[in-house]
Amino acid sequence: MVHELRRQQREWLEQRDELDEAVMELTAWLQEFTGDDDDEELIERRERLAWLQRQHAGVLVMLGETERALLASSE
Repeated sequence: MVHELRRQQREWLEQRDELDEAVMELTAWLQEFTGDDDDEELIERRERLAWLQRQHAGVLVMLGETERALLASSE
């Protein structure tokens, strides 16, 4: 069981890192954007950022639950 939890933890950490990178790239693009607020690309990227942030929050929850399970199994 501990082996499986460690594997899941690694997967969640990898997903978190990928999401962190995507959020940073998109945030940088949004900060440099100079078009209109109603620009279709801007709207799509804001929606994408919101989705990425929700995914990131979910991964953090799963990481916390995995860590809690690891702690409980080591007691």
